[in-house]
Amino acid sequence: MKKIFLFLLLTISLNGNAQNVRGFGGISGYLHSDFKGSFFAGVSCGAEFKVKNYIKPEIDLNILFGTIEEAVQRNDLGSITNSFWRSASAYNISFSPKICINNNGQNDTYLVILPKYSFSKVTAVGKYTSLNTNDVKTTTKETITDWQHSLGIGVGLDISVSNDNTDSLCLNIYYQNVDMGKALNQLSHSGASRINTNNVLGAGCNYYFSFKKAKKPRPTKIPEPLQ
Repeated sequence: MKKIFLFLLLTISLNGNAQNVRGFGGISGYLHSDFKGSFFAGVSCGAEFKVKNYIKPEIDLNILFGTIEEAVQRNDLGSITNSFWRSASAYNISFSPKICINNNGQNDTYLVILPKYSFSKVTAVGKYTSLNTNDVKTTTKETITDWQHSLGIGVGLDISVSNDNTDSLCLNIYYQNVDMGKALNQLSHSGASRINTNNVLGAGCNYYFSFKKAKKPRPTKIPEPLQ
């Protein structure tokens, strides 16, 4: 998956002179009560193509990751007899035909709509630790991998941050459907508990930067007055 994305990013950069292309990087967070801190996070990087002022498709590699609240069992004396720790991550290649509303091409602020298709590799890791009456600790580790497709959407506000180039900051709200819970629920010690991370709301920001900086006008030479 990483090799595919690097190839696409190289192709984009090589064609930067022929097309209006911006790179971007971003962070995001999603509310979910089953995760530690009641949220899981995401980071992303990618590129945006300007087709018209009102449509700027994007392709990106983004990673979602989080840790589930640890489950523990105790004996009558309050000592821990076993514990179950779980984490999940999703590596996603995503495409969005980003729609720009009221973008006049003059580095102004405008609204964006981000329908997004994602192809994902989801990995769940579980560690089960038990402690017997002789205080002997035993730990078993398990990994589950799941491949999936999903559709999500976002809305945002793109704000210009420079008069010299097309750099901007976009503040977004997301509705995402990458389900890390499907892999988490297959771990051996998950029991009857069921987790899903689709239909989850989140927020984030992307910083867009130009591959090609704007050219500055050449200074005009003023002729010296005649003597």
